[in-house]
Amino acid sequence: MSQLRQMLLRCAVWSGLSWYTRHIMEIVLPRFQFRFMKAQGNVIFPGNFHPVGTQRAAEQMVSRALEGRSHQPSSARWLLVGGSGGFGSAARVALGCDLGAHTLSVSYDGQPNPDSNNKIRKIGSPGWHRNTAIERSLRGLGLHASSLNGDAFDPAFRRETVEAIKERFDGGKIDGLVWALAAPRGLDPRTGKPVSSVLKPMGNAATIRTFTGADKDQDPVVDAPVLEPGTPEEAIRTQFVMGGRIVEQWIDLLAEADVLAAGFTLLTISYRGGPLNEAIYHKGLIGLAKAELEFYTRALDKSLADSVGGRAIAVEGPAVVTEASGGIPGVPFYMALTMGIMKERFEDPLDSMRRMFRENFIGEAVPTLDEEGLLRMDDRELSEEVQAPLRELYEQLTLGATFPRDRFDAFMSEYAKTRGFNVQGVDYDAPFDTDAVCRIEA
Repeated sequence: MSQLRQMLLRCAVWSGLSWYTRHIMEIVLPRFQFRFMKAQGNVIFPGNFHPVGTQRAAEQMVSRALEGRSHQPSSARWLLVGGSGGFGSAARVALGCDLGAHTLSVSYDGQPNPDSNNKIRKIGSPGWHRNTAIERSLRGLGLHASSLNGDAFDPAFRRETVEAIKERFDGGKIDGLVWALAAPRGLDPRTGKPVSSVLKPMGNAATIRTFTGADKDQDPVVDAPVLEPGTPEEAIRTQFVMGGRIVEQWIDLLAEADVLAAGFTLLTISYRGGPLNEAIYHKGLIGLAKAELEFYTRALDKSLADSVGGRAIAVEGPAVVTEASGGIPGVPFYMALTMGIMKERFEDPLDSMRRMFRENFIGEAVPTLDEEGLLRMDDRELSEEVQAPLRELYEQLTLGATFPRDRFDAFMSEYAKTRGFNVQGVDYDAPFDTDAVCRIEA
C-alpha cells in the first residue's frame, strides 16, 4: 500500500470520515491576509498563516545554519522557554547546528484541531508547525529535539518540564536555558485567571510614527497616532508577564529539582531599542518590565555562580522581524526604515543568534559585556552610521507624507514569511492535506 494511501486511510479511520468528506478537508491559503488596527497605532493583525510555508521556512533555517558546518552530536543539553518564537526557534537551531546541542522547547502554541470548523484553528498555529519542522530536522542530525506545550506561568506545567528533563536527557540535567518568552499574557496562579501585558508609553502620552496600509492603487501614508500612557495597574500586569520574576521562579524550581548541570548558563533575550522608538520600548511599560528582567538576570548570575558555578547573562537583541514585530506600535515603521538602511547587515533572528553563540560561547570565546553587564547584540542597529540616516528619515516622513513603497513592501514580505508566506518553493495555490501537514513524526 502506498504511503499516501496509508495516510489517507489512517486519517479516514481516525476521524470517522468518508473518502469524499476527507478529500474536501484539503485547504488552500493562497494569500497572506492582515489588517491594520488603527486604535492600537496601526499595528498589524495577521488573519491567517500557511502551515506548509511555515514548516518549509523552518527547514530552510536549519539548512542555512548547517552550511559550512561539520556537525557532530555533543552532550550539551539546553532548555528553551519560548522556543517556538522568533528568537527562541533561532537560538534552538543555532544550538543544534553550531554546538551540536540536544534541546527541549517549551511554548504555548495552538495545536491543530481537526474537528474545528475554522480552517485556521483546524491547522493550529505557526509556532506549532515551526517546532515540528525544526525538531524533525534536528533529529535527522542525530540530536534529541522535543517539545512541551503549556503555559510557562503555570506551576504545574513547570513541574512537568522538570520531569521531562529528567526523562529525556541523559543525566537528567541541562547545561543552559535560553529565555525567549514573548507572551502577551500569562496565568496568575493566585487567581487562576490570565494577566495581559500592555503596549503603552509610561508617564506621558506619546506620538508614535507609523504608516497606514497600502494597495495596488495607493501607497502607504505616514500616520502619527497619540498613545495614552499606561496606568499603574497596567504597568504591574506588564511586569508580571514580561519581567524577571517568572524567570526566577523557573530557575528556583530547576535548582531545587537538581537538574542544573555544573557551569549552567542562563541567557535572557530582550530588546531595548534606540532613541526613535524609546517611547514604546525603553521608556514604555515594556521597558519597565525589561529593566526588571535585566535586574533579575544580574541577581541570578550571582546565585548561579554560588550554587553550580554558573552564570546568567541578559542579551539585548537587535530589531528583528518576528511574528510579534508587527503587533507593537511604531515597530513596522521603524523596522521598514532600518532594513532599508542596513541592507545585508540587517539580521534576522537566526543571523543574530548564530553570531551571538559564535562570538561569545563557542570554544574558548568569552562573552563581551558592556558596563551594565549586558551582551549587546544590538550594536550594529544602534551604531551612528545607522541611527543618523534613520533620524533624517524620521524628520522627512511627517504626518500625511507618502511612505516609501519599496520599504513598505520589503518589510511586509519579511513579515509574511513569519506566517509561512513568500517562502521559496511553496505553491500557495495548491491545496494541502490537513492530516499530512499536521501530523507529528514519531
